[in-house]
Formats: sequence, structure tokens, C-alpha cells
Amino acid sequence: MSLILNLETSTKNCSVSIAKNGVCLTSVEECSKEYFHSKKLHTFIEYAIKISGIHIKDLKSICVSKGPGSYTSLRIGASTARGLCYALDIPLLSIDTLTIMSYKINIKKGVLISMIHAKSNFFYTSVFNESKEKLNPIQIIKLNDNFFKSLFSKYKKIYFIIGNILSSIDIDKKIFFYVVKNRFLYKNPSAIDMSLISYKEFRKKKFNNIERFIPFYL
Repeated sequence: MSLILNLETSTKNCSVSIAKNGVCLTSVEECSKEYFHSKKLHTFIEYAIKISGIHIKDLKSICVSKGPGSYTSLRIGASTARGLCYALDIPLLSIDTLTIMSYKINIKKGVLISMIHAKSNFFYTSVFNESKEKLNPIQIIKLNDNFFKSLFSKYKKIYFIIGNILSSIDIDKKIFFYVVKNRFLYKNPSAIDMSLISYKEFRKKKFNNIERFIPFYL
């Protein structure tokens, strides 16, 4: 039996889940206007363990989102995960935020582009196929007309998903047309979606060095 505690703290959504053999047993999460992970994360972990009916010593691994994402919230998530792994003497797993976002989005005959807003009109992106295989490494791009033209010259059908708010971004009409035409979805990265991925990584023993682990900050 593989009980894994998943922590997703890359955005303003503070999210915790406990999964057994890849199936989510329970989850606790809250998305706020502010980053409040330092106040909420440990409380959410304690509550998730309590309502799942397990003992913390039953955990076989901790899996944390490694970004890209907010420096402060990722640092809190990583510190918490590392501390628990040390205390419980269990291995550390990590999954990048863009993979977490893509996992439960089903597409047909096209590609999915996961995006996290970095600053101004710049985004971290990665492209996934129908089987959720990553087609390119995470890269930073400027969201403009040239970016969309290059994409549509390569892929016929594209689905976009973004994991944080676009409140400060001024998207011009051409870009907005591309977005609407090709499906632009907003989805908070969630620890719930880490359940099966972390189990697969655990089975493959893709553990991180606890001392050297550093998240992918924006």
C-alpha cells in the first residue's frame, strides 16, 4: 500500500491531498486573493490526515509541486515537504506544475499547452499531446501575435490552460480571437490531480535528493 501526501503550492491555491495507490482519499484546498500558505498549509495537512483516518507514520512519500510558480509559496511547500521527509524518513517526490495542470484535461486530435503567468506578458509553457506526454521542456515565452502564429503553423488544434490569474495582462484583439477559437481554460493547480502521477513516480522510484531539492521559481 502506497500512501502519499501531495502538496501543491505553486499559485494562490493552497492544496493538499492524500492518495492511496494513486487514488485520492481526501483533499483540502482553498484559493485566496493573497498567498497565505504559511498560515494554512500545516493546518490543511493535519486536517487531511485526520479525515482520511490514517496515521502520519503510514505515509510512504511526500510529493510536492516544484513549479514554476510563486517564489514564496513554492518555498513554503518545499520546506514543509523536506521537513516531513526528514522527520518520517521517507523519500521526496516532485512534479512540475504544468504537468499537474494538464493531467485531467482530456483532448482529442490536438495538443494541450499549459501556461503559468510569470510577469507582464511572459509565461512559462509546455506542450502535451493527447496521451499527456510532454513534447518540449518548460520554456518562457512572450504572449503575442507571433507566438500564436508559430503555434498554429505547427499544430492544427490547440487547447490552452492557464494556472493563475491574468488580471494585469492586456491581451489584444488578435490574441483574444486565437484564445476563444482554440479553447482557453483556467484551472488552479491542485494536489488532487497529483494523486496518480505521484503514485507512478513512486513506483518508478523517481525520488529527489532532499537536501538539494530546489523548486522552479518564477
